[in-house]
Amino acid sequence: MSAEPPLAILVTLIVVSVLIFGSLAVGAMLVIRDAIRQRGKWGINLKQAVCTQCGTPMPMVRRPANWRQALWGGGTCPECGFELDKWGRPIEEQNTLANWATLRAVEEIEERQQQRHSDDRIQATKDQMQLGDAS
Repeated sequence: MSAEPPLAILVTLIVVSVLIFGSLAVGAMLVIRDAIRQRGKWGINLKQAVCTQCGTPMPMVRRPANWRQALWGGGTCPECGFELDKWGRPIEEQNTLANWATLRAVEEIEERQQQRHSDDRIQATKDQMQLGDAS
Protein backbone atom coordinates (compact mmCIF):
# COMPACT_ATOMS: atom_id res chain seq x y z
CA MET A 1 0.00 0.00 0.00
CA SER A 2 1.31 3.38 -1.05
CA ALA A 3 0.58 6.65 0.78
CA GLU A 4 0.98 8.80 -2.35
CA PRO A 5 -2.06 10.83 -3.45
CA PRO A 6 -3.43 10.06 -6.91
CA LEU A 7 -1.99 11.98 -9.86
CA ALA A 8 -5.35 13.70 -10.60
CA ILE A 9 -5.42 15.30 -7.14
CA LEU A 10 -1.83 16.59 -7.52
CA VAL A 11 -2.61 18.08 -10.94
CA THR A 12 -5.78 19.71 -9.58
CA LEU A 13 -3.89 21.24 -6.62
CA ILE A 14 -1.17 22.59 -8.93
CA VAL A 15 -3.73 24.15 -11.31
CA VAL A 16 -5.69 25.74 -8.44
CA SER A 17 -2.54 27.13 -6.82
CA VAL A 18 -1.30 28.56 -10.16
CA LEU A 19 -4.69 30.26 -10.70
CA ILE A 20 -4.74 31.72 -7.19
CA PHE A 21 -1.15 32.98 -7.20
CA GLY A 22 -1.50 34.21 -10.80
CA SER A 23 -4.56 36.26 -9.83
CA LEU A 24 -2.71 37.70 -6.83
CA ALA A 25 0.28 38.60 -9.02
CA VAL A 26 -1.91 40.36 -11.60
CA GLY A 27 -3.71 42.28 -8.82
CA ALA A 28 -0.40 43.35 -7.27
CA MET A 29 0.85 44.54 -10.67
CA LEU A 30 -2.32 46.62 -11.16
CA VAL A 31 -1.98 48.22 -7.72
CA ILE A 32 1.70 49.04 -8.25
CA ARG A 33 1.12 50.39 -11.78
CA ASP A 34 -1.74 52.72 -10.78
CA ALA A 35 0.05 53.87 -7.63
CA ILE A 36 3.12 54.84 -9.65
CA ARG A 37 1.24 56.72 -12.37
CA GLN A 38 -1.27 58.17 -9.84
CA ARG A 39 -4.43 57.46 -11.81
CA GLY A 40 -6.79 54.59 -12.20
CA LYS A 41 -8.91 52.62 -9.78
CA TRP A 42 -6.42 50.09 -8.45
CA GLY A 43 -3.63 52.21 -6.95
CA ILE A 44 -3.21 53.29 -3.36
CA ASN A 45 -2.90 57.02 -2.66
CA LEU A 46 -1.03 57.68 0.58
CA LYS A 47 -1.05 61.48 0.12
CA GLN A 48 -3.91 63.84 0.87
CA ALA A 49 -5.93 64.52 -2.28
CA VAL A 50 -6.57 68.13 -3.32
CA CYS A 51 -9.51 69.15 -5.51
CA THR A 52 -8.21 70.20 -8.93
CA GLN A 53 -11.17 72.56 -9.44
CA CYS A 54 -11.05 74.71 -6.30
CA GLY A 55 -7.81 73.66 -4.55
CA THR A 56 -9.51 72.51 -1.35
CA PRO A 57 -7.73 69.62 0.40
CA MET A 58 -9.92 66.57 0.91
CA PRO A 59 -10.46 65.42 4.49
CA MET A 60 -8.08 62.69 5.68
CA VAL A 61 -10.97 60.61 7.03
CA ARG A 62 -13.42 60.22 4.20
CA ARG A 63 -17.10 59.32 4.28
CA PRO A 64 -18.11 57.66 0.99
CA ALA A 65 -21.30 59.08 -0.48
CA ASN A 66 -21.97 56.16 -2.87
CA TRP A 67 -20.82 52.66 -3.77
CA ARG A 68 -18.19 53.88 -6.25
CA GLN A 69 -16.47 55.92 -3.54
CA ALA A 70 -16.71 53.03 -1.09
CA LEU A 71 -15.17 50.52 -3.52
CA TRP A 72 -12.58 52.60 -5.39
CA GLY A 73 -11.84 55.53 -3.07
CA GLY A 74 -12.36 59.22 -3.58
CA GLY A 75 -14.95 61.54 -2.18
CA THR A 76 -16.97 64.68 -2.69
CA CYS A 77 -15.23 68.05 -2.38
CA PRO A 78 -16.69 69.90 0.62
CA GLU A 79 -16.16 73.29 -1.07
CA CYS A 80 -17.34 72.93 -4.68
CA GLY A 81 -19.28 69.65 -4.58
CA PHE A 82 -17.30 67.86 -7.30
CA GLU A 83 -17.07 64.10 -6.96
CA LEU A 84 -13.36 63.27 -7.07
CA ASP A 85 -11.37 60.08 -7.46
CA LYS A 86 -8.72 59.08 -4.92
CA TRP A 87 -6.15 61.21 -6.74
CA GLY A 88 -8.22 64.44 -6.56
CA ARG A 89 -9.39 64.49 -10.18
CA PRO A 90 -13.10 64.93 -11.02
CA ILE A 91 -14.69 61.74 -12.26
CA GLU A 92 -16.28 61.88 -15.68
CA GLU A 93 -19.65 60.29 -14.95
CA GLN A 94 -21.11 62.56 -12.28
CA ASN A 95 -24.35 64.45 -11.93
CA THR A 96 -24.66 68.19 -12.42
CA LEU A 97 -23.26 69.88 -9.37
CA ALA A 98 -25.43 72.58 -7.91
CA ASN A 99 -22.59 74.18 -5.92
CA TRP A 100 -20.22 74.37 -8.88
CA ALA A 101 -22.89 75.47 -11.35
CA THR A 102 -23.96 78.23 -8.96
CA LEU A 103 -20.36 79.32 -8.42
CA ARG A 104 -19.73 79.53 -12.17
CA ALA A 105 -22.97 81.44 -12.70
CA VAL A 106 -22.00 83.97 -10.01
CA GLU A 107 -18.54 84.40 -11.55
CA GLU A 108 -20.06 84.97 -15.00
CA ILE A 109 -22.46 87.60 -13.60
CA GLU A 110 -19.57 89.39 -11.86
CA GLU A 111 -17.53 89.36 -15.08
CA ARG A 112 -20.46 90.83 -17.02
CA GLN A 113 -20.92 93.56 -14.41
CA GLN A 114 -17.22 94.43 -14.52
CA GLN A 115 -17.35 94.54 -18.31
CA ARG A 116 -20.43 96.75 -18.17
CA HIS A 117 -18.74 99.13 -15.70
CA SER A 118 -15.63 99.38 -17.86
CA ASP A 119 -17.81 99.98 -20.95
CA ASP A 120 -19.67 102.74 -19.05
CA ARG A 121 -16.37 104.38 -18.08
CA ILE A 122 -15.13 104.25 -21.66
CA GLN A 123 -18.40 105.75 -22.90
CA ALA A 124 -18.24 108.52 -20.26
CA THR A 125 -14.68 109.34 -21.30
CA LYS A 126 -15.74 109.53 -24.96
CA ASP A 127 -18.67 111.77 -24.04
CA GLN A 128 -16.39 114.11 -22.09
CA MET A 129 -13.96 114.25 -25.01
CA GLN A 130 -16.78 115.10 -27.40
CA LEU A 131 -18.07 117.81 -25.05
CA GLY A 132 -14.56 119.25 -24.82
CA ASP A 133 -14.23 119.30 -28.63
CA ALA A 134 -17.62 121.04 -29.01
CA SER A 135 -16.71 123.90 -26.69
